[in-house]
Amino acid sequence: MGGGLLYDREIGARSVISGLPGVARGALWVALVFAAFFLADSLLFRTGWYGQFLEPDSSAGSLEAQLHWLAATPAGKTPEVLAIGDSRVAEGFSSRIADSATHRRLRFWNFGLGGTTPRVWYYTLRAADPTRRRFAAIAIALDDYSDADWFAEFEDRDGDQKYLVMRLGLGDCLDFAMSMHSMEIRHRAFFGCLFRGMILRNDVQGFLAHLQTRIARAADKLENGLEYSNGYGGMTQNMSGLAVDWQRRTIRFPDGLSEDRRANVQRFVVREPVQQTGALARYRRRWLNGILDLYKDSPTRLIFLQLPRAPLVDPVANVPSNAKRFVDSLGGMPRVTVLPAETFTDLEQPAMFGDGLHLNHDGRGVFSLRLAELLDATVAGKGGEGR
Repeated sequence: MGGGLLYDREIGARSVISGLPGVARGALWVALVFAAFFLADSLLFRTGWYGQFLEPDSSAGSLEAQLHWLAATPAGKTPEVLAIGDSRVAEGFSSRIADSATHRRLRFWNFGLGGTTPRVWYYTLRAADPTRRRFAAIAIALDDYSDADWFAEFEDRDGDQKYLVMRLGLGDCLDFAMSMHSMEIRHRAFFGCLFRGMILRNDVQGFLAHLQTRIARAADKLENGLEYSNGYGGMTQNMSGLAVDWQRRTIRFPDGLSEDRRANVQRFVVREPVQQTGALARYRRRWLNGILDLYKDSPTRLIFLQLPRAPLVDPVANVPSNAKRFVDSLGGMPRVTVLPAETFTDLEQPAMFGDGLHLNHDGRGVFSLRLAELLDATVAGKGGEGR
């Protein structure tokens, strides 16, 4: 009897659909397929199941591992400080050195991930610190306090979604997509947020092709990756011998420098001029103000710093400018500190860098020690607001 009832209902449903006008019938089938696809995608990627099997070295896998380590480490009595940024933080900052420098009065977390941007940092901090109460301070590391455009991809950087694919909720889809500039990338961002499988397709293919290996590597990353990360000592090579003729904009490279590192130096030390559209300033106002808004009612102190920029810096970049910068708008804000721009400029020398962008082992040691001491003083209430 039950089977007959189900059969009758199926026949009835088909009759209803077949009785609809052609356009309505087509729209209904599209809606049903859309709903089925969304349900299957959600079961795979929104239940938390697949997150444990992400490719460990992927963008999403790296971010999810950091969030996992943090969540698996209960907050204790020792105040915690998180440093967030891109690969320059990952390479240049050692939480282990910083812990020792403060005699473990503070516990430091390195949330530096190569290729991340303030948009990624915003969603990362929202996920890492849902109560906005865990950290005594968050150090936000900027490549340069100047808002001059030099890297034209920030607003349309759809690679951000590869990091955030597991962290963007349905309520984020429209806002995240509209933060992109071009319509094409907006559409891709919106549907990639709705259907995570669109972003994770290659990851899933790799998972299915190397099932046992992926499971073992992913488990090792989640269980032991924090120790691996904290034990990393930095790049051993240096850029001694590097010289730049700034008038001719020519470079004399150290002997034996690989082609990849030459290209890195060419790109980041002798930067090609780009049209100044105000895109970077606009982008920073959107996302750095977003982080400020997250913590507006929090006791957490936000500390902005300018990283050592390069092994050699164009003298023009050090000429004072009347252009207002984003960090200039932060003066007087409660629980916000802006370290002076020159705090780490003495590290901008070839011996301290491993390529054209990243501090090496020696630079990492000095930077970590000095930043830890500054953060210790600031958290303890001994540091000024700074500008």
